[in-house]
Amino acid sequence: MESTSYEVQVMQGGKWRIHAQFPSGARDEAIEEAKALESMQGISGIKVVRDTYDDRSGLHREHTIHKHTPTVTAIAPVGGASGGASGGGKYAHYMARAQANRMPTFDESALHPKPRKKSSGLGVVTKLLLILLFSISVAAALTLMMNSLLPYKKLAGIALYGQMRANILMGAAISFFLLSVVSTFRAFMGRDELDVPDFELLERQKHAQAEAQRKAQAKKQAEEEKRAKEEEKSRTKEEDEALKKKIEDDLKKQAEEEAKAQEAGSPGDGEKAEEEKPEAQEDETFSRLSPMAEMQKAFLMSFFGESIRNLPAERKKMDNYNRFGVNLYLAGATEALGGERNLDAESVTNILADALQLMGLKPENAEAFAKRYEDYLLQDARYMEMFQAGRRDLSSFLAGNKESAGNLDKALHEWNKPKAPEDPEKEVVVMFTDIAGSTAMTHEKGNLAAQEVVRAHNTVVREALAKTGGKEIKHTGDGIMASFKKVTDSLLATQQMQLMIRMHNAQNPGIPLKVKIGINAGRAVEEENDLYGVTVQMAARVVDKAKADMILVSNTVHGLAQGGNWRFVQRGPYYLKGIDGPVYLQEFVWDDRTDLAAVKAQAEAERPALEQAYMAASGQSLPGHPAPPTVVPQATAQTTQQPVAKQA
Repeated sequence: MESTSYEVQVMQGGKWRIHAQFPSGARDEAIEEAKALESMQGISGIKVVRDTYDDRSGLHREHTIHKHTPTVTAIAPVGGASGGASGGGKYAHYMARAQANRMPTFDESALHPKPRKKSSGLGVVTKLLLILLFSISVAAALTLMMNSLLPYKKLAGIALYGQMRANILMGAAISFFLLSVVSTFRAFMGRDELDVPDFELLERQKHAQAEAQRKAQAKKQAEEEKRAKEEEKSRTKEEDEALKKKIEDDLKKQAEEEAKAQEAGSPGDGEKAEEEKPEAQEDETFSRLSPMAEMQKAFLMSFFGESIRNLPAERKKMDNYNRFGVNLYLAGATEALGGERNLDAESVTNILADALQLMGLKPENAEAFAKRYEDYLLQDARYMEMFQAGRRDLSSFLAGNKESAGNLDKALHEWNKPKAPEDPEKEVVVMFTDIAGSTAMTHEKGNLAAQEVVRAHNTVVREALAKTGGKEIKHTGDGIMASFKKVTDSLLATQQMQLMIRMHNAQNPGIPLKVKIGINAGRAVEEENDLYGVTVQMAARVVDKAKADMILVSNTVHGLAQGGNWRFVQRGPYYLKGIDGPVYLQEFVWDDRTDLAAVKAQAEAERPALEQAYMAASGQSLPGHPAPPTVVPQATAQTTQQPVAKQA
């Protein structure tokens, strides 16, 4: 619950202090009080702040609704300026509390003492000479006076004449001289300060001047580089337009020639067919991509060329390691382009192979990389990060963000960073996906159709991971294991996965994709780009209990997701090996159009069967149920396996 109040604050002595406080319904009164203080002496600023306090989070949010800085300090009584607003009335208790916090005015000049007067070297020497002459004169005068007053006789056994008298007068003269020098020096030179050059200040000024010259040169160089890039962009833009136009003209010309050849061709002309056979083969080699795919290839090369042009000069000189990273970046961009433009897998592979040849790869090496680049992604976390960077940048480029073409330099910077030692155990959110009914689909549809389903699953999952910051850990054959830093990111990613799967099934009803997902959160050990521990095992068992199109999460994930707009329905009880007692899971209702009451009713209807399965699998009874019968261990094992297989 939130509560609002208004505070009138004044600045005195360089600090803001509360002058008055008003409740939520007194906004106008607070502003009037502030305006009444504008003529008060000793105030350098006045403002009215709306303070909103959230008792659930314990946080204050302040917003200034009125502010005034006095320009003329007029003398006015402190009490009379605001007597009408603060002297009493319904807000008297607020004003009394603020009056106790008011800071008294003080003289700011006391904080800044006057600087000491500085004297030059010649002036100091002159003053010292004058002080010495004056002190000698004073000492001589006092010594003469003492000599005239001192009698020539013995006093207390001391003879005041001869050598003894000379010693006494000499000591007195030295003492008079020293006292005179000290007193005169303190009187005339105590407030002076020798004007010695500040070598540290001179060094700082010299350094600042050199830094300013360096910045000016850097700015001039940056302007020259920017001008050169703009000129290069203008030239390359014209070249790209010319290339696109040439490709379109060639495609149109080729289509016209094929149409004319079909109209004028003769099936019985064997010699002519033999003569045109090599040319037909060349056309087939050139046109292995459809006109639509050729246009997407030209778009990809435009994006990739812009990314290369935005690289600094030192980045463009790539070794084999950086070339491999750019190949992975290009593979991710090509896969994202294929998903956005609905290209088939063969066209995506051919586009990637053609693009890699421009990077200097031989045709056979480019073809091999384009067909098996997925094998590299799980060998090193940096490989997957580079691949995902290409996906993100091209998706952003397609959405209209042209600046994303300059992110290749950032990706290469991360690519070249040395791997930092990490804590082997850390907090993580683990997600497993599993294609439901994959074995039955392979027997029914065949290996090719099943592989198409796996490709569609991989594309959907990886696209959702790229958009939500998820990290692919490994491919499990019929699914993917991934990790997240936040529970909310995992829920958003799995929701997007199911929505994209539903769109895929609507477009491909012949080979539907059904996926079940499980999520758990906790501490896990990260080693060799993989995760280990109880948290991972629990996530794998959670996905086993899910059904097709279902997202099941553990109670830990459910607790961390509280406070959001997520909808959950409790499912269970389940028997999980290695965990004592029944386990209840939460179904994440990812479709906003789903009736939550219907899902809850379905969960309640399934509960009796799940309770019986739990008691049969665990050999333990639940509250309100009779104890399961004692049977032979072999029969128990057999009875336990059947419900678990049914749940899976």
